Amino acid sequence: MKGLTFDLEARGPFDPDGMPLGDARKVWKAFRADRGFGTADLLGDPDSNLKLGKDAVPTYGLSLSPADASGFESCVWRTPGCTAACVLSTSFRGKLDSVATARAVKTQFLAEDPAAFVAILGAEIRRAVAKHGNILIRLNVASDLRWEYIAPSLFDIPGASFYDYTKAPRKHRGMHPNYRLTFSVSERDRSVSEALTYLQSGGTAAVVFDIRKGSALPETWNGFAVIDGDVTDARVFDPDGVVVGLRSKADGRRDTTGFVKPGVAS
Repeated sequence: MKGLTFDLEARGPFDPDGMPLGDARKVWKAFRADRGFGTADLLGDPDSNLKLGKDAVPTYGLSLSPADASGFESCVWRTPGCTAACVLSTSFRGKLDSVATARAVKTQFLAEDPAAFVAILGAEIRRAVAKHGNILIRLNVASDLRWEYIAPSLFDIPGASFYDYTKAPRKHRGMHPNYRLTFSVSERDRSVSEALTYLQSGGTAAVVFDIRKGSALPETWNGFAVIDGDVTDARVFDPDGVVVGLRSKADGRRDTTGFVKPGVAS
């Protein structure tokens, strides 16, 4: 299955002002009606996601389907370990509830009409800025799309700061001063060296540790200081060159692939 990000990049880039908003909303309304889906907003508000709701700055997230749950591969760099440990794993294990269905419909809409999707997404970001003044945006709550290539003009919207986690090696991601990327370490052997590339260049890397809620994280990982990534999801405020430590959750507690790392300093 071809990766959704590569398909969108080949057809784009797409501009939030590249299509009249009224036309884009009509397309979205018809698309939803065809699938019997009512919810109109693409972005989830700060209270719709437990982790994003911890952030001091209002944080909005775009929740698309993980993996290939929607019929489109939205995480081309995923591994068996991260797929199994994904906190949204029920969305691609045959348990499509209303929330998972919403993610799938949004992903399908993006694939079918990215120009309309990006126009609506840009309008929702601007609306959130008008409401709060300054906001954070996570475009890949459960996906791993290269938005810096798909819709780079989104990052120029005043008042919005963007961040995401990614499994993609540094050489496969573009740079934008308003888009903070944190590399997510997997069970693959080369993932450690890829993480070190991010860290040594002043970037950040996220590591899931075999640590339960309430227990302390390791102080270091491969010589780099570890900060507690469960306190807040606002990665834009992280110091340069630190490891974002995360405690194993849900199915991650049963990991046997090596995706979840031992909870000891290294």
